[in-house]
Formats: sequence, structure tokens, C-alpha cells
Amino acid sequence: MPYSDTVFDRHVEALIGRMKPASVLDIGPGAGKYGRMIQSLRAEGVPIGHLAAIEIDNSYIEQFGLREIYDVIQLGDATTLPDVGPDASWDLVILGDVLEHFRKSRGVDLIDYLYYRTKYLLLLIPIDYVQGAWEGHHAEAHISTWIPEDFARYKARCVTSNAGSGCEIMLVLINGLQAKAGTDLIFADADVEIA
Repeated sequence: MPYSDTVFDRHVEALIGRMKPASVLDIGPGAGKYGRMIQSLRAEGVPIGHLAAIEIDNSYIEQFGLREIYDVIQLGDATTLPDVGPDASWDLVILGDVLEHFRKSRGVDLIDYLYYRTKYLLLLIPIDYVQGAWEGHHAEAHISTWIPEDFARYKARCVTSNAGSGCEIMLVLINGLQAKAGTDLIFADADVEIA
């Protein structure tokens, strides 16, 4: 579905507000939830720079007015970024409810690529949530499972919570190699405890 659970929304908004990223890439924006969140932060005076997105489904670009939300919206498969963007870099990359739509091997390749080119990677992933194609959109099928141990080799923090739907959602923040040396995860003192 082009929508995601709201369980971590206030945490994500607080983290982005603290990061004040100069550049953001939203991979698989769907209905544009995180782009709208960033637009709201900008309206509150939070200095957030260039906001780009990559969406695989052209119909979503039109249906959800993504051109009005993002500074740049590109139609394409984000898993091809390692092949076409060797010099790209961002302060923040968001993959909100996206990784489970990729084959695990392509998801790992994408995370590895982004790890070298990003200060922070923010991932939201439903755990063990079965979903097929949604309303004829084949890219909406869940085809891989992710757990906290999948991110153990990175400078990462993982938090999980049960969503209202009964599904467990994982929030992952990874310090990429573009972060300044010695910078601890912004998670370290953030309010991310889930009751």
C-alpha cells in the first residue's frame, strides 16, 4: 500500500527536525507521507534543504500529487542507484515501508550503496507482514523479511513496536559514512522509547 502505519511518526518528525538535513532522498514515497512531514517542518522554520524522491509507480506520482510535495520526483527503481549514481550523496535517505518490497539481495546492495553516500539512513519496516500486490500494483507485494540482526554490521539502532493493526514495525537509524567522524547516532539521546 502507498500508506504506512503512524506508530513512529512523531519520532521520525523529531529526528528529522534535529538532523536539519541539507538534502533528503525519499525512496518509495507512495502517498508522500515523509515529504509532507518535511514540508510541515519547513513551514515551522526548520532549515531542510533539497527534497527529492524516487517512485517506481508512475500512477502514484499523479494520484498523490508528488510533484507538488517534492522539489524533484524521479520515476524509477531505486535498486538501480548503485549502477547509475556513483557520485551521489545525501544528508538523509528515508526508506519508509520500502525494503520489504525488494528482493533481500537487492535491498542489501542498496543499503550498502547508501551507507557510503549518506549521513543518516532512516528505515521503517513492517516485520513478518504478509502482503501481495495491492489493487493491481505488483510493486506493493512484500517479498523479503528484515529483522534487527540484518543491520548489526552498520552503526545502527533498531526499535520495534506493535502497530495498531497488530503488525510489528521496526524503526532503524543508521549513521552512514558521510557523518562526521566521532558523531554518535542522533538516536542516542532522542525520545524514541515506546511504551
